[in-house]
Amino acid sequence: MREALHRIDIFIKQKGPFDGVLGFSLGSAVAVSYILDQQRKNPDTKPPFCFALFFSPIFIASADDHCYESLVDRILDDDHSDFRTEFPDGDFVSLLDSDDERVFAEYLKVVLSMHSSVGNILPNTRLDFLSFEARAGNVPRLLHPQIYKERIRIPTVHVSGEKDVYAMAEQSRVAEGLYTPSLTQLYRHDGGHDIPFKRSEVLTIISMAKDAAEKGKQLQALYDF
Repeated sequence: MREALHRIDIFIKQKGPFDGVLGFSLGSAVAVSYILDQQRKNPDTKPPFCFALFFSPIFIASADDHCYESLVDRILDDDHSDFRTEFPDGDFVSLLDSDDERVFAEYLKVVLSMHSSVGNILPNTRLDFLSFEARAGNVPRLLHPQIYKERIRIPTVHVSGEKDVYAMAEQSRVAEGLYTPSLTQLYRHDGGHDIPFKRSEVLTIISMAKDAAEKGKQLQALYDF
């Protein structure tokens, strides 16, 4: 994940600056991860984009090795061996001690259910990262707003389909929680996990994107004072 974000950073520095970023599905997820990573590393500098347009983002993975460090250490300790045995198909939730642990484990299960049906998309190619020989470095750090408190600080337009399959729809809903509510516009089209093509829907999204771009430029101008 870190290598992917590094390559994006190089591309932006060589080809940018860019006013906004647009992504679909995993592309949206990587863009969200990149923006949050830049905010974490450079909290007082101008964001890399003025605005963002995200279509059906799936799970957001952090490239920060220390993200959820204490949480991951807890679920890998000896006291949680029963949980690891039951995960992901057994009654693992009752074996966890805190709300953060339960939220994290249940979200991992959601992502794994999609992973099994569409192929290998997790940053870690092994699915047995909670096995007996589990290592902290192999556990995907999937960002969830109930655990991860940072929020994207630029205007965003979030588009998702009403008929998307549950696992992907749930990941899109979780991604929504990583934006700043006052800077976010949400749009639901009547399709599934795709980009809408109906003229009325496209025109609405264009209008929302223009509004986000204008607000983003105004916010960016504040950094110049």
